[in-house]
Amino acid sequence: MNLLEIQNLSKQYDGKKILEDINLYLEKGTTLGLIGPTGCGKTTLLRIIDLIETPSSGKIIFNGQEIPKTKKERIDIRRKIGMVFQKPIVFKGTVYDNIGYGLKIRGENKDSYQEKIKYLLDSLGLSGYEDREASTLSGGETQRMALARALVTDPELLLLDEPTANLDPQSTEKIENFMENLRDEGETTIIIATHNLIQGQHLSDEIAILNKKIFQIGKPEEVFRKPKSRFVADFVGVKNVKKGSSRRVEEGLALINTGTLHVYSSASLEGDVYMSIRPEDITISQLKVETSALNEFNGEIKEIKDSGGILDLKIDVGEVFSVFMTRKSFADMGLTIGSKVWLQFKASAVNVFQV
Repeated sequence: MNLLEIQNLSKQYDGKKILEDINLYLEKGTTLGLIGPTGCGKTTLLRIIDLIETPSSGKIIFNGQEIPKTKKERIDIRRKIGMVFQKPIVFKGTVYDNIGYGLKIRGENKDSYQEKIKYLLDSLGLSGYEDREASTLSGGETQRMALARALVTDPELLLLDEPTANLDPQSTEKIENFMENLRDEGETTIIIATHNLIQGQHLSDEIAILNKKIFQIGKPEEVFRKPKSRFVADFVGVKNVKKGSSRRVEEGLALINTGTLHVYSSASLEGDVYMSIRPEDITISQLKVETSALNEFNGEIKEIKDSGGILDLKIDVGEVFSVFMTRKSFADMGLTIGSKVWLQFKASAVNVFQV
C-alpha cells in the first residue's frame, strides 16, 4: 500500500516554475532518494510534503487520505511526519530537551520516552550527550540530534534534506550507517533529498532524478545503467553517450547510424536517439576475434587516464569510446598510447533513449 501519493503537483513563485507536474508513489517502508543538482526543487518539494508550504496545483494523498484544508486536520497529519532540515533549528536547553521537544508538546509523560531517547542517542553516537547544552554541539552532532528528534515521535514518514551536506567524514559515516539500518528495518518510510549520487544510490530502494520535474524514477542500478534522457545520463555521469538515427532491421534488433559508425542495439526505438554503452561492457582485443557480440570496431588508443587501479582508455574507432581496463590486463597486453585494438560489445549492452 502507498503511504504517500503526489499527483500532478506544481509550484510557482512570482510566476517562476519551481516544480512542474510531479508524480510520486511511495510504498510504506520504502526509502526514496530524491536526487538532483542544487536549485532543482528538492527542498521545496520536501516542504510541501511536510505541509509547511502549499503547492500551486496538484494533490497530495497521505495514507489514502487527500491532504485536508483545515488547520487542525493538517496538524494531525503533520504529526505523523518527521523532518530534518539541512540546517536544523536548535532549541534552547540540553540535547535531551531538544530531542524530547516534540513529545513534550504532545503532552507525553517524560518517564515514557527516556528509554527511547537513550536508544536513539546510543544509535547515533551521542551516548552521554543528554545534559550537554545543544548550542555547543558541532555541525555533525547537531544533525544527529535533529535526526533523533525527528525519529523519537515514531513518524510514519521521515524527510531528510541533505542530511550530510558539509559534515565531517566521521559524522557522515555515522548518519549513513544509521540510515542504512533504518532502511533495512523497513518500518519507516523515508525520503532523502541529496545531490550526492553515491549516497542516494547506497541508501535508497528507489531513486528519483529531479530538476524541477522528475526525469526518471526506478531502482538505483536501473537508473544508473539505463538513463532515459540526456539530462539523467549527464547528471549520473554515464559515459559513451552518442547521438544517431535508429531503424529496425529485424525483430528485437535495431541499427543506429551515428554518422561515422553503425551500431547494433536490442532496443526498439526508431528515429533520432541517444545511445550509451557502459565502459565496463566493452571488451578489448589486439586481434579480431569471433564472439557473439554484434558490434566490433577497430581503432587506436588515444588517451589513458588512471582512476586508482582502473584505467580509463579513450579509443578512437570513428567515435571515441571510454573503456575500463585493469592495470594488470593493460600491462599483460603490452598496450600504450597509439596501440591498435579491437572493441567488442553486445547489442544488449547498448542503452537507447529518445532525443
